[in-house]
Amino acid sequence: MTDFGTRIERVIEEMTGNESLLDMLDTEAATELLNWGISNAKSIVTKTQDLDDFSADLALLPRLKAVRQSMRSIGNWAAGKYTDAESRLPLRDKLLQNFKVIFGEDSQLPSAEKMDAVLNQVEDQANTPSLLILKLKELLPPAG
Repeated sequence: MTDFGTRIERVIEEMTGNESLLDMLDTEAATELLNWGISNAKSIVTKTQDLDDFSADLALLPRLKAVRQSMRSIGNWAAGKYTDAESRLPLRDKLLQNFKVIFGEDSQLPSAEKMDAVLNQVEDQANTPSLLILKLKELLPPAG
């Protein structure tokens, strides 16, 4: 059985070592997004504390994959990849689906309208990638 601390360290190392998750962002925005990902990953791993390695991996894999996919999508969005409203609709749907996996089916997730309101702020040049990420994080449940 893997030590619980080792399990958390392994997950954090996987995130920090995966440059493709954050390479589209400046340092400030990348740090903000990485901190969000690590916080959620720690919360997810904490819930596997009493499980053996095999059971923990089965529980962790889909949720941690959703965190990584969300980080990549949010990073691309904040960096300006989704410039037209049509491209943001599938992004919104993908993020909301990932958030259900990350936070749980019964969590209080933002409505599609609230997500659209934040995702559409990418059009405002006054919003930096870091500010966009902060605005999106405000909509989401806290890690834990």
